[in-house]
Amino acid sequence: MDAENNSQQTANVNDGRTTNSYTGDPGYKSFWDIFNRNREMWYHYENATGGSAATRLVFEVTPYIGLAYSDNYPTDGTFEDVADSNAPAYGFSGSPTQYGNMYANSYEIGNFVPAKPITLSGFVTPNWGNAELKVFSMDHCHVIGANIQPNIPVPNYYNPNLVFFDISSPPAPYQLTTPTEEDLLSKYGKVFFYKWVAKDPVTFAVIDSGYIMADCNTADTNFWEDTNVPASNLPGVGSAKLFTNIQCIDNTFRSYELVIERGTYLSEYTFPHPSNGKSYRVSIETFRGGYGNPNPNMGGTVSTVKLEVM
Repeated sequence: MDAENNSQQTANVNDGRTTNSYTGDPGYKSFWDIFNRNREMWYHYENATGGSAATRLVFEVTPYIGLAYSDNYPTDGTFEDVADSNAPAYGFSGSPTQYGNMYANSYEIGNFVPAKPITLSGFVTPNWGNAELKVFSMDHCHVIGANIQPNIPVPNYYNPNLVFFDISSPPAPYQLTTPTEEDLLSKYGKVFFYKWVAKDPVTFAVIDSGYIMADCNTADTNFWEDTNVPASNLPGVGSAKLFTNIQCIDNTFRSYELVIERGTYLSEYTFPHPSNGKSYRVSIETFRGGYGNPNPNMGGTVSTVKLEVM
């Protein structure tokens, strides 16, 4: 963890029923299931600090994208869709230059690439694009572009600036993302964790920062199995264990979803503002698609990353 993260730290617990990689109440709520990929996924971000000028902070999040699923042979250098025998395989070991970021540890899983940062100013008007944002597209993971006109299935009202997870030119030591990597991640990727930064809205001085990921009890061997492949190049950490789902509570089948070892990053973090005397909280909450979403036609909300005044 970054040395700057020395304030109060707490675990995040999610309630509510769900499916896929759901592992009990309280438990990890997941929308990722390789057998059910053809659904739009909404990533929700919220900066709830703008109630007054004295409390407003700028909230910046950087998504780290990786391959969301394993297959039955995660060390053979080829990723195959276990749910679709007709889907083309991705031969990492046969063409490593096409996977400069996703094959960085010489394994087909356990690698991540940062997207361009997403910034929410915290202004309450207009709400969408300033205080809230929903990133979505017609792809499984939104690394190629955002949903655009003709506004199917929903309008761009929730994403007025057409933000997406732009991984095309990540900073060093990452390599320029190839079209092959973008294709892979658009079909089989997800956000594993975020870097977050809270800034003063006038001076843009950093008030606090760190990394955050969803809480998942990877020690529960009823649901999670160590892949014996490390999650590599983790900022501030180096490496951690990488687990794959072996059973879902609702149907007893496995989803093949990958998650990083519990505790690698926090799921909730509290910090004080040195000037205004307020305390702030950064958190991530995950959902089974549609849970907590007042309009089921809006697609499935998979997670909310939020900065708020306590």
